[in-house]
Amino acid sequence: MTIELTLKSDNLIEFGFGKLIKGKEMQVYQEYFPLIHPVLEECGIQPLLSFVVLATNTSSAIPDQGALTHVPSRESFVQFHNDHRFIEAKPIRDDAMEFLSSGNFFRSIDKIITLDPDTDYALILSKGNPLNSNPLLKLSAAQDSLDQTYTGKTLTLHPWNDEAAQLIGEVENVSNETVVFKIHFNPSSS
Repeated sequence: MTIELTLKSDNLIEFGFGKLIKGKEMQVYQEYFPLIHPVLEECGIQPLLSFVVLATNTSSAIPDQGALTHVPSRESFVQFHNDHRFIEAKPIRDDAMEFLSSGNFFRSIDKIITLDPDTDYALILSKGNPLNSNPLLKLSAAQDSLDQTYTGKTLTLHPWNDEAAQLIGEVENVSNETVVFKIHFNPSSS
């Protein structure tokens, strides 16, 4: 069994991540997501893959999960967040989250990537590719990203390796240059 990630160049890819409060996971998955699913569809927003964050070199709040999402445009993302159904459901999500980073847009490309559900991956945000290997995926930050944290950076995806493990240990890089997430994709999200 494999996981397939299908990207389309006429979309943005949103990279979002956060941390759920222990014991409130079902509040997000069984209450919040069913309420917002119709709004996502109407706005053309399509969740691609979710993942568990196993480790990171970020010195701020440490996430435990994340997702890659197709977003047709910045405007569709704003439309979703202004919809009354999202506004009504948002307190359910917020009550269950320690923090959430969203609105991180990257320019998509036409590409299909086959992923191994038994493999861990390095999702890296940096200027260029900090590893010696070619990435499975390389996306540039979108200029019209709502969150400008990763302006000028590239999102790359690699199978986890010793070089990525060494980068994750270099916490001083996170301030300006390189943020590394060791992730494992959720097979059920494919």
